[in-house]
Amino acid sequence: MNGAVRSVARPRYDLPLLAAGSVAFSVSTMFSSMKPVLIARFVEQAHYSSSLAGLSAAMPFIGGIASSFLMPWLFRHVGARSAMMMFAAGLALCEACNALIFAVPALILLGQFLAGICGGALMGMASRLIAVSERSEQSFGIVDMVGVLAMSFMIAGFGSAVEWDGLRGGFSAAAILCALFAVIVQLCRSGLPEPHGPTELERAPPFTISWRAGAIVAMGVLFVTFSGLGFAFMITVARNLGMTYDEASSAIGVVLFVSASGCLIGGWCAAKFGPKFPLIAAFAVCALGWYTALNASSQWSFLLGLVPAVFALQFCFPVLLTLAGSFDSEGRLAAIAAPIIVSGFAWAAILAGLLVDYQGIGALAVANAAGMVVCTILVLAGTSERAFQKP
Repeated sequence: MNGAVRSVARPRYDLPLLAAGSVAFSVSTMFSSMKPVLIARFVEQAHYSSSLAGLSAAMPFIGGIASSFLMPWLFRHVGARSAMMMFAAGLALCEACNALIFAVPALILLGQFLAGICGGALMGMASRLIAVSERSEQSFGIVDMVGVLAMSFMIAGFGSAVEWDGLRGGFSAAAILCALFAVIVQLCRSGLPEPHGPTELERAPPFTISWRAGAIVAMGVLFVTFSGLGFAFMITVARNLGMTYDEASSAIGVVLFVSASGCLIGGWCAAKFGPKFPLIAAFAVCALGWYTALNASSQWSFLLGLVPAVFALQFCFPVLLTLAGSFDSEGRLAAIAAPIIVSGFAWAAILAGLLVDYQGIGALAVANAAGMVVCTILVLAGTSERAFQKP
């Protein structure tokens, strides 16, 4: 491909792009880090129902879906550098406002939604640039790994912030973190590709999605949704087993830190073996891990099940994004697919809240296993008669 992003010889790994991409993916994991803590705390402190708490924590991911529709316009008219800086600063402002309005359901839903638009735009633009870069499989693995490593610290940090000052403390910590992200994006701006004018990216043929590409995106959403069911209530499960917020957040942070290796392994497997069999194996591991964790009778068995469950999620994510990127040489599907796939965490929070309200936490393991079966069928359909290679 000789598009604008590659018109000038670039190093195999573009460090400013990797840094900005790592920030974008860390924003996504920040929302994921906050979700289980917020769900538990909205119920305890603000007296929300489990369903409303799940919806409140899910709104950033729903906002991410809305952001996917902004991608073509942003790349065509605003430019990556200006837009990424604008949304990074906007995200910090949204989280600062959320620290003041968390007690009003309508306002916190709006604030979380706007934060999700900002975070989704960052992730979508970074994903498109990575998808058309050299060694995109490994690059997706690297930025995802950085996001997960950051998540291992963030989930512990948010747990401590909530222990210190409740929901206000959690959102205030998020605002400070997002301000730091904005500074990093500002420092990387001069090194980011900037597609302006009538470039080949803009003259690309009309964007259409084949049924196989649609199956892959749907599979990605469903995988994140059903693997995220247990993730939404893992703090609650840990609390039921006698752990404090600090203990649960710290232990889960260690699990996330260890599981970060799955991102690089997933990227390597995508480049080496293709997506089909690694994804199917990861689906089986995910189901087994969550069944063990959600039915645990002790803290150790809970953590023992959590390790493979979280590892499978980290393993699959770069594979899913690389696979989506392989359907479109201009990276447009990757830009749209990234926030849509991440939106699975929103549906996970909503569905998990409903299941727990009506069936109890044990139903999450059954739903997860059923979802992995559906994902297996979709990945078989989406990869049928298709070699996994970059266009």
